[in-house]
Amino acid sequence: MRFWFEPVGPLNLGLCRILFFGAFFLFYLRSDFSAWGEVSESFWMPVGIFKALHLSALSGGLLVAMEIIWKISLALSCIGIFTRPSTISSFIFGAYLLGLPHNFGKIHHTDALVVIVLGIMAVSRCGDAYSIDQLMRRGHQVSSSERLRASGEYTWPVRAVWVTFALIFFAAGVSKLRHSGLEWIFSDNMAILLTRSIDDDHPLLPWGVYLVQYSWLPQLLAAGTVALEISYPLALFSRKARWVIVPSVFFMQVGIWVFMGPPFPQFLICNLFWVPWDRISRNLTRRYHKYRKVLPLHEHGMPYRGERSRQDSMQR
Repeated sequence: MRFWFEPVGPLNLGLCRILFFGAFFLFYLRSDFSAWGEVSESFWMPVGIFKALHLSALSGGLLVAMEIIWKISLALSCIGIFTRPSTISSFIFGAYLLGLPHNFGKIHHTDALVVIVLGIMAVSRCGDAYSIDQLMRRGHQVSSSERLRASGEYTWPVRAVWVTFALIFFAAGVSKLRHSGLEWIFSDNMAILLTRSIDDDHPLLPWGVYLVQYSWLPQLLAAGTVALEISYPLALFSRKARWVIVPSVFFMQVGIWVFMGPPFPQFLICNLFWVPWDRISRNLTRRYHKYRKVLPLHEHGMPYRGERSRQDSMQR
């Protein structure tokens, strides 16, 4: 109960909402899903949810309309206008649009997490802080204590994203050991992957051929990968483990992107739910007010010229 429903204020969830929906609005702004409506039905191999709901590929025109609605919903969710309807719309249309490419013979590993987080945010109270809806409620004379009261409703959505991360990476580590055993670590598997990626995936830095010159280095990278994935659930319960495991996996995915080619931008963005934004906000606010108090004032209560310019710089 404490893990899921520890009472906290709404600030952290509100900031997560802004960053999450804002980042993915920009990320998918130029994406075009309409081409999937022109693919031949002979390639249609529906995945579980599409098959269960008897969903099919819509025409290009309908996909364009759906795409516009989805992107508008992402923008409204970010700024917090009609937050509950807009987050639900973001989830429903996002689940269809992001799931559509999975029905043509290839399962993608990067955007399923986005759909899950969209669903979590759709049923949460993420619009209670830092939103236009909050300002509108303030206009109706809702008291500050009522609006900002600590509640477990602001805890479980963030923790649900944490658990999703833990399940994904733990399952990846278990799968490696289950299907390949310790050979995944102590064989030439990682060296082969590093070498093949130069021609197949075009990494940003083609340094794989240099890394494989030392036989122990690819094996060390493989061992570190499995160790981090298997130990990821520890980040749910230990703050010290969280400070080590979460950044390490983050930079592991950055390293895969740079040295092997496959990108994980959606995963990297969703890591924002691990950051204690409310604590950072309070610390910055406290430091700002402390700075204001120590400024020397002249007889009219205004800072001296040098201090005033420094204060303006801080405010900017």
